[in-house]
Amino acid sequence: MLSTVQWRGYTYERIDLLLKWCFRETRDAGKECLRTNYHGTKQVIGALLPLLLASDDGRVVNVSSELGQLRLFGDEALRRELDDVEALSEERVDAVVAAFARDLDAGAAARGWPAGAMAAYTVSKAALNDYSRVLARRHPALRVNCVHPGFVRTDMTVNFGLVPPEEGAARVVAEALLPAGAYFQDGKQAPFV
Repeated sequence: MLSTVQWRGYTYERIDLLLKWCFRETRDAGKECLRTNYHGTKQVIGALLPLLLASDDGRVVNVSSELGQLRLFGDEALRRELDDVEALSEERVDAVVAAFARDLDAGAAARGWPAGAMAAYTVSKAALNDYSRVLARRHPALRVNCVHPGFVRTDMTVNFGLVPPEEGAARVVAEALLPAGAYFQDGKQAPFV
């Protein structure tokens, strides 16, 4: 590598931009992603649920992602099961997340999990979507929604996002006023699949 850099220095006068963005989700990073996006969100909601239920107009808006759509799961039976909100339970969503965490070491995609560098992120957001649907069904007085605010310009997107942060935040806030148990993308209700 160094010889290439030295050679380029003699061939070119300057380099204006070097953009290197590689992302490989390690097992530990994947488990941390699950802890943050799924388990952490559940813990916060669980702690605040009594206060939300005491409100005349309690609302929960979970920030999700289009990467959390079930179409990204390779296992058709699992996709159908996770899309059946009437039969779905919090315990089953927890079990799916736990199974994925166990499979991280063994090559997650081989068992029908989402493939690619952001597999844990995808599973965490799909699980968050399903948990939100279960929560909305369990507590019909609450308005519980998920929203994909777009590819927002943030530290997470290395500021390459197309949506200004203010617009992404406005999309999230707007979903708080809509009916419960839905997923929204680009300001419109969208399928979980």
